[in-house]
Amino acid sequence: MLYWSWKQWISEPKRAVLMIAVYAAVLSLVLLFEGLRVGIHDDLRLFPASLPADLVAIESGNSYFALAPSKLPQLSRLRAESVNGVASVSPVMLLPVILNESGRRTPAMLLAFDDAGGPPSLASGRMPTPAPEIVLDKNLAALHGIVLGDKVRVLDNKLTVVGLSSGSTSPFTPYVFVTYDRLIDMALDAELPFATGDISLVSALLVEVIPGQDIGSVRAALERALPDADIFTPTELGEADAAFGDRLIGPVLYLVSGIAWVIALLTMSMLRYGEVRSQLRAFGIQKALGARPLWLAGTLLCGGLILFAFSLPPAVLLATLLARAVSLWDPLYGARIVDMAVLAQGIGVMFMASIAGSLFPMRTLLRLDPAVVFQR
Repeated sequence: MLYWSWKQWISEPKRAVLMIAVYAAVLSLVLLFEGLRVGIHDDLRLFPASLPADLVAIESGNSYFALAPSKLPQLSRLRAESVNGVASVSPVMLLPVILNESGRRTPAMLLAFDDAGGPPSLASGRMPTPAPEIVLDKNLAALHGIVLGDKVRVLDNKLTVVGLSSGSTSPFTPYVFVTYDRLIDMALDAELPFATGDISLVSALLVEVIPGQDIGSVRAALERALPDADIFTPTELGEADAAFGDRLIGPVLYLVSGIAWVIALLTMSMLRYGEVRSQLRAFGIQKALGARPLWLAGTLLCGGLILFAFSLPPAVLLATLLARAVSLWDPLYGARIVDMAVLAQGIGVMFMASIAGSLFPMRTLLRLDPAVVFQR
């Protein structure tokens, strides 16, 4: 069956190349949309999950880190430091801002840090100091065409970009970083209402546990000491932010991926049907020689799998190029094409579409009368 299917393929090389090109284009869309979904999930999860802490305290009733910034009482840090088993507590402040540069406005999340919680890593440049300096997420900077040394306006303050961070991208609220001292100066200049209690200087507490202490016990003690806060691990916060993104945009991407899968199924069906119609005489000869339905089905499957195998490499390449085009259009959306989960999901979907689509012409072959074929 495999040999006969292969001979059919190489007998018409131009048709085979065209079929590969068409099916590869469809399969690349399946990979692209799945890669976008996984990319959004990973980007939302990555920064909260990488926070340098054993435990993170945020406002009670809020299970998200950046998507819904919390506020804690100013004395929360002192209360947390008094808990047995706590080694250190570092506050961070989260404040939604709008970056308005190069004629483009982008929501961002300003994160002020003291001892910990700053950029997870730097792609270039250095960490900010209390001077009028800021670190931008590298993809946010690329979106606005900002480079090291440029000045950006945040809260009516001009800050010099001294670093570009990696691991801090978010399609909804990419991160920018300043020191706590700089944030206080900016807040005073902008006359933000900290004194009224409308805005707190503490959004979250990064808690380090003394080595050897039971984290579960320390977590319970922190919850008792901080009645206004809930305690999470960084991993839990990362998964919560990612789950929020899945609920927000996941259904749309799943729908688009499902449509792409249906297109792949229909494309395979039409391609295989057209090939069978062009090879009716050959199939008629096989039926005249005694080919059974199982052999005919196997031949169709082999042909579909050959098409799938030859279409997969160009599909991955084309999807990678499309992902690159998307990132150039908006660097905040990164599709993970070569991610193993994406490839496994995409290949599985395409494999099933290839099998189902290959069997579409089976009814035509079962009704094929060899005598009619020989009369043509």
